[in-house]
Amino acid sequence: MRCENPVMNQILDAYKPMWSLNHAISLMGWDFETYMPRKGTEERGVADSQLHMLYKDLLLSKDFVGLVESAKKLGNLGDLEKGIIRILDREITTQIKIPKELTEAESLERIRGNMVWRGAREKSDYMIYSPHLKKMIEIKKQIVEKIGYEKHPYDALLDKFEEELTVDDLDKTFGALTSRIQKILKKLEDSGSQFCKESKLGKSKYDIQKVEVLNHEILTLLQYEKERFRMDVSTHPFTEALGLNDVRITTRYEGTDFKKSISSTIHEAGHALYNLQCDQSLSGTPLEGGSSLALHESQSRFWENNMGRSLPFVQLVAPLIKKQVNFANQATDDELYLYFNNVKADYVRVDADEVTYNLHIAIRYEIEKKIFGDELSVSEIPEFWNDKMEQLLGVRPTKDSQGVLQDTHWSSGLFGYFPTYTLGNLVSAIIASKMRKDLEEYDEVIKSGNFKPIREWLRLKIHRYGSVYAPKMLLKNTFNENYNPD
Repeated sequence: MRCENPVMNQILDAYKPMWSLNHAISLMGWDFETYMPRKGTEERGVADSQLHMLYKDLLLSKDFVGLVESAKKLGNLGDLEKGIIRILDREITTQIKIPKELTEAESLERIRGNMVWRGAREKSDYMIYSPHLKKMIEIKKQIVEKIGYEKHPYDALLDKFEEELTVDDLDKTFGALTSRIQKILKKLEDSGSQFCKESKLGKSKYDIQKVEVLNHEILTLLQYEKERFRMDVSTHPFTEALGLNDVRITTRYEGTDFKKSISSTIHEAGHALYNLQCDQSLSGTPLEGGSSLALHESQSRFWENNMGRSLPFVQLVAPLIKKQVNFANQATDDELYLYFNNVKADYVRVDADEVTYNLHIAIRYEIEKKIFGDELSVSEIPEFWNDKMEQLLGVRPTKDSQGVLQDTHWSSGLFGYFPTYTLGNLVSAIIASKMRKDLEEYDEVIKSGNFKPIREWLRLKIHRYGSVYAPKMLLKNTFNENYNPD
């Protein structure tokens, strides 16, 4: 990408080494989650923290900050140039307030804590992990105080993942959602809905190698290019974009309930598509990738739920499922559809259905808000979690792996991330509503297996812009909407 303004070109040239460091950090992050031997943790932690500090040195160098300050004074800039300045100015403004020793401490604890969390989760023992969680929270609280905030300390962390998002915004969102979702759940359960009847398809053991083949067949159906994309396996599925032409996802195989693996694959593939369909001219610039985490989650949740759990999609992939999952070969399309859309109040967020999912996020939101409002200590988190789950979902975890230890996010310092899942769900509903109006015979398009119109609609409306626009502006410009809980 080249700009007409020479100052903007100087910024882009100076940014290349920073982009390259991020590329290396992303590659190490992917390797850490997939193939790195456990004994490599300490060395990886040092390498990761040093690269983060090198990035920080480049970002905050006098020359680079001077270029960005000069660019802020320029007139007649286009949207792309304004986007570059907005993103870099936000990052400089934040990073300049955080001492290098805190950047290093967070990077080291992220690697150490994540590895300890894995072992604690396997043993379902919160006490193994709690000292690391306590240390990470202490580091994040120090960072919050350095960054500053207007109303609530948690706002400083929310803004990192979703520009200008605040506790006030989320209190309104969850205030509008939670009680209404609980009413829908109760209505389904009380009416004896067929969606609440558990399917025997989730009980039988499947052949992992065959479901792996099935996942790759579904990705081929969804038109993913192997030259720019790959899939591996990890404890907690994730997407890592090293650039616009090297995007990697992972899935998981637990041996039973094959829909979990398929849903994880489609979810992460939705994230990947956002990067893969970003305009190539934005490659290597601060604008490549998604506008925000909520916009990113809207893509993964759109594909996982609005697409992957729809009847036309289930009808499309039914022959593939029956070919690879032997105990499913007698199931009707309707039985498969009910299996993929089973509604059940349960413990684990990543396995949650569309009705209960946002209740899982409401629990995490309340906990994070209380942690950073100094209303909840590390030792009190498991009991509060279990109480809140019982209150909202009517189930109470009997072990830590069902409750407080089920997510990787806190071990990686990702406080403020969880609410973006719910915002993503809201946006995915808006997208599905608008797309149905724009695409004639929407259901038939899915059933035919021709996903080009859907992919192109998403590219034109969202993907191609990368992070040129702030998320609230993109939603307003494209859909004339905000994070609408209705």
